[in-house]
Amino acid sequence: MHRFADLKIRHKLLLGYSAIFILSSILASTTIYHFVRGTIEANIESELQNTTNTILNMVRNAATVSIKNYLRAVAEKNRDIAKAYYEQYVSGQLTESQAKEMASRVLLSQTIGKTGYIYCLSSEGIIVNHPVEALMGADLSKYPFIQEQKRHKVGYVEYDWQNPNETHSRAKALYMTYFAPWDWIISVSSYRLEFNELINVDDFRDSILSLKFGQTGYSYVIDSKGNLILHPKLEGVNILNEADAEGREFVRELINKRSGKITYSWKNPGEAYRREKLVLFNY
Repeated sequence: MHRFADLKIRHKLLLGYSAIFILSSILASTTIYHFVRGTIEANIESELQNTTNTILNMVRNAATVSIKNYLRAVAEKNRDIAKAYYEQYVSGQLTESQAKEMASRVLLSQTIGKTGYIYCLSSEGIIVNHPVEALMGADLSKYPFIQEQKRHKVGYVEYDWQNPNETHSRAKALYMTYFAPWDWIISVSSYRLEFNELINVDDFRDSILSLKFGQTGYSYVIDSKGNLILHPKLEGVNILNEADAEGREFVRELINKRSGKITYSWKNPGEAYRREKLVLFNY
């Protein structure tokens, strides 16, 4: 302080301006750093969010296509079964009532997913085959989805339904085809909550796993039980109880939140150490 006091005014100004310049540069650098870092992070999150939304739509569309194709294949197969018994009737091997009864037995013996089933109705909306006996012969034309079935006879329909022995309605979907000789609209129906039993993951595996971020970032799909449905390294593995380096059960957090973003530390097989990761996710 004594040395500074003894300095000439010119030297004092030089030191003062230098100190101000250095402090200003540090403050400016810090401000620029935080601004640039924030901008980069926002851009990265925006890219991840957009890709997550793309994946969500990709899975949804692929699932719908898989379900439609599955239900359609079952419907057409059962139309062929009905046709085979009809031909036995035409050839005289069976009476028509025997042929219908045997065909009905085969159709009603099948389950679609866990609790879905096959039913048939006439072009007038009358139920002619159904696993719930109370609905046999019922006219269900008042329901919009039955009206759509009567109009089109072939195609895919989504609707809500409650059987007489059930406590509430559930979302369903069906694919229907038509067997004209017996006026049967053969309907293969499944509850939409059970669609995971019908989805073929191969329909969208390559599309999702091909999405990369930076050098080592990737996309993955996990279900609500912690099973990795799609993953470049750990497909088919359950990671529900996994925790990061701090003991945080980030998988349970991700499943409970269902949408949003979290950061966690993770080490894939073949990697030397854990790294901090950012994931944006949607359900």
